[in-house]
Amino acid sequence: MNRLSLPMKPATALLAMLALTGGAAADTIVGDLTWTTGQTIDVTENLIIQGTLNVEPGVTVNVVNGAEIIVQSGGVLNVQASDAQPAIFQPVSGRWDGLHFEAGASGSLSHAAVRGAVGSAVHVSGASVSMEGCEISDVRASGQEQSAYGIFASNDAQIDVAWSNIFDVVGPTGNDGDGGPGGTIVSEAADGNNGHVDGYNGPHAGHGGDGDDGNHGGDAAGIRLISGATASVSYSRIFAITGGDGGAGGFGGSGSRGGNGGDGIAFVVVGDGGRGGNGGNAGLAGNGGNGGDAAAIWASEPADQVLVYQNLIYDIVGGSGGKGGRGGYGAQGGSGGNGADTGITFVCGGDGGNAGHCGQDSDGGDGGDAGSANALLVENPAVRAIFSQNTVVDILPGARGDRGDRVNTTTPAWGGNGGVGGWPNYCEGSDGVDRARPNNGVNGPYGAYADSAGLTTSSTTSGIQAQAINNIFSIGATSDAFAFISNGSGIIASDSNLFDTGAMEDYFTGSGTTSLGFAFVLGDPMFADAGIADFRVMPGSPAIDAGDSFNVASLGMTVDLDGNPRIVDDADTPNTGLFNPIDMGAYELSVAPDCPADFAEPFGALDFSDVLGFLTAFGSMDPAADLEAPLGQFDFSDVLAFLSAYGAGCP
Repeated sequence: MNRLSLPMKPATALLAMLALTGGAAADTIVGDLTWTTGQTIDVTENLIIQGTLNVEPGVTVNVVNGAEIIVQSGGVLNVQASDAQPAIFQPVSGRWDGLHFEAGASGSLSHAAVRGAVGSAVHVSGASVSMEGCEISDVRASGQEQSAYGIFASNDAQIDVAWSNIFDVVGPTGNDGDGGPGGTIVSEAADGNNGHVDGYNGPHAGHGGDGDDGNHGGDAAGIRLISGATASVSYSRIFAITGGDGGAGGFGGSGSRGGNGGDGIAFVVVGDGGRGGNGGNAGLAGNGGNGGDAAAIWASEPADQVLVYQNLIYDIVGGSGGKGGRGGYGAQGGSGGNGADTGITFVCGGDGGNAGHCGQDSDGGDGGDAGSANALLVENPAVRAIFSQNTVVDILPGARGDRGDRVNTTTPAWGGNGGVGGWPNYCEGSDGVDRARPNNGVNGPYGAYADSAGLTTSSTTSGIQAQAINNIFSIGATSDAFAFISNGSGIIASDSNLFDTGAMEDYFTGSGTTSLGFAFVLGDPMFADAGIADFRVMPGSPAIDAGDSFNVASLGMTVDLDGNPRIVDDADTPNTGLFNPIDMGAYELSVAPDCPADFAEPFGALDFSDVLGFLTAFGSMDPAADLEAPLGQFDFSDVLAFLSAYGAGCP
């Protein structure tokens, strides 16, 4: 049966079916094919596009677990859906391998929703893909210590992302390490008699096994660029990107108890007791896994400048390091054997055997390092990165891993008791040496802290790597949180940015160079409601009319993230920015038109309370009631102006 044989536009469809067996099964589109509005398409094996696949609004593509859609060289995936009727690509159950664009392919995705992928939702290698109004969500990694990416681009790929949402991309949590096995006695104990005079020494115990390290948490990024790939990302929301937590280290295995020494016997010669066996050492505790790193956009060696503007980026969180494993217990040493008794006059009893040593406790394991977090991370850029008109909120590193505990030294584990000397008629043998329990084993070290930043550049080459203009940085109320981190030869040139001083440790750090410029602003951005992720600025915000509009014009930004005009002068705010007044961040304050008749609450609606408010203001000669010339004189023309405005209603 043709799995793609639902109604399609005639004369343009040529579908070659490769009904192969096993994992090689695939459907191949070699001509033009259109999935029409409202269709549900079941993709039950890999779909290869060598021709052109057109996808219309309202199409739902259900993909079986593990399948992928591959656009090969010369192939085109053209999705032209709408906000009201997106084209949805999703798994039937489990996860699927997402959209893959190979070298020489191209894609134009408008209002496509790609959900439930494993590894990466959209994978672009050497191809050119544009995305507008798309949704990338619910992406998870393929396994332990693997990464999750909304979009992954490599090999000189070019991607253009606009008016899209990328969210819920999560690296895997590392598995906990297994505890080490307990030691076993190396050999069987031997008796001290059986025709021998001196007791046999007790056997030494086996050492405990080492605990396994916890797995590292996986990295996560909304957009990941490597090997010459570059991107333009604008008018988009990237949020809920989370690195995986590291797994806990396994406990060190405890050693086994040393065997007891055998007793001496009285034969022709009086025998001494055997020495007790040593207790086994504890195995090493496992280390906690490192937390995964998280970034909204992460670019390594892009071939062209990376443009990031007019975006809302928030809730980017690095993974926490795993706790180090607990140290293992050293085992008790064996007791020395007793010396032989004798009733023979002038013959001393046998000496008691010495006790075995206690095994060594192991130290607690290392805590895992915290994962870092960045809104934009650019490594070794060949050219500039532009970061402009973005609102950046809550970019938080993971917690460092807790140190592993040493063992509880009150738990019984000690060197054995020495054997008792034999009893004589003449003299008695000496007692063997007891062994005290040593106080060894210490807590492991904590994992390392990680930094978080709005913009990080790390470079081994010189030059301007990044420019940051007209952004709002409210990174998060945590230590090690910065607006900028520049390392190596990296340079960040900054101008006209707002730094929320209550939500950062400092503005910048690192071994590179950062310039804050002369027009930066410090203060509370005054977000409308951060609790529900409404990061529009309210009247009175220091971001209003404080930006540099020259860069906005060069990038062609005519509207803000809400689609409202980008440059709006707020008459109630002094213009402190450069050139035309513009607000910092992704949103422009919407200045409501005046409503002359709106004198009382509820504002925005006219009722009898506004009439009473006008009459009160008019009677007290409040300037608010002076609506008509000649100004400064309260007369019937002001009343007529109020009635006219009242009749027109509020805009």
